[in-house]
Amino acid sequence: QFQGNKNNFHAPQNNYINVVLDSHTGNPLLLAVIYVVIARMLNLPIYGVNLPNHFVLAYMDKNNLLKLVGEDDGSNILFYINPFSRGTIFQRKEIDDFLEQLNLPKHEQFYEPCSNIDIVNRMITNLINSYEKLGYPDKVAELELVRKSLQISEE
Repeated sequence: QFQGNKNNFHAPQNNYINVVLDSHTGNPLLLAVIYVVIARMLNLPIYGVNLPNHFVLAYMDKNNLLKLVGEDDGSNILFYINPFSRGTIFQRKEIDDFLEQLNLPKHEQFYEPCSNIDIVNRMITNLINSYEKLGYPDKVAELELVRKSLQISEE
């Protein structure tokens, strides 16, 4: 019953797990984090993919099913999941289309799972952007200190 917060996409509350768990709405990143935590408890090979302007999930082919059906493209990804759109399933082609709409090159990092530190960096960046838009320079400064203390570079 979780879904993306389309009415107030950039609200800082979309980045706080307790609020997202209570409201069942959030941004793509926090919805993906919840999805991944549950998937890990179920031993499902689902990982975050750090797309520009969006965050999705990759369901990895841990059993080499793609080779069995002759569809192996070397990525080892069965499909992608969009937690912001209630878990919509899609393929690499949709990422191609998305990047084309943004006039961005097709870097491999936009298709492959990212690290946990990438997720933390994205979360801090989302919060900084939210608080900048709302005019809270003290919160922005605090978050910059957090980023610096974690030695996370700005993207």
